[in-house]
Amino acid sequence: MTSTRIAPIIALFITLLVCAPLLLAGTPVDPSTLNPPPAARTNAVCERDGSQIICTLQFTDPPFAGGTGVICGSGASAFEPFQFSNRSVQGKRYYDQNGNLLVRHFREVLDGTFTNPITHKSLAFSGGDTDLHRLAVPGDVSSGTEAVTGSVRIFLGQGNGTMAIDTGRLVDSPQGLIQEAGQHPFFDYFGGDTAAMQPLCDALQ
Repeated sequence: MTSTRIAPIIALFITLLVCAPLLLAGTPVDPSTLNPPPAARTNAVCERDGSQIICTLQFTDPPFAGGTGVICGSGASAFEPFQFSNRSVQGKRYYDQNGNLLVRHFREVLDGTFTNPITHKSLAFSGGDTDLHRLAVPGDVSSGTEAVTGSVRIFLGQGNGTMAIDTGRLVDSPQGLIQEAGQHPFFDYFGGDTAAMQPLCDALQ
């Protein structure tokens, strides 16, 4: 075969090598075919990108209204702060070429109020965090480690500053908490430290 005939063949081969990933990139994927599939409420848009599948998510939860589980005070004066909150999320899910989930990575934004149901005094809170979950077993959301980093604060009123209710970093696993840094009084309260939420209780008096 002459060089003049070989050259076009080589050029075609190189073109296929370069263009093949581009042809696959951006190819729509039905979310319901993935393991596990994104929840319908997340409005997932999934596309094949080379050897992986990436789903983009964006959603807002219905407003939450209910008790916090925290008990302030004792006896006849005890009360449970009432919480009203909003949560919106943007993020991505990464799947392998076979459609098995590998990574969940999203950012959530939170805001709302805590209210004393007796006096009706309310305090606002706001903040957000980033969640990075790397699965140890593809497709098994109960595996791997999950790191949450962010800051959520309660505004205690003019001149009283703020109270951190979730600031810093937590790394969790199926075997239990791996790392904790920062201030997490809600986490501490339900872990047995009943004084952890005292600043909130005092501010709602």
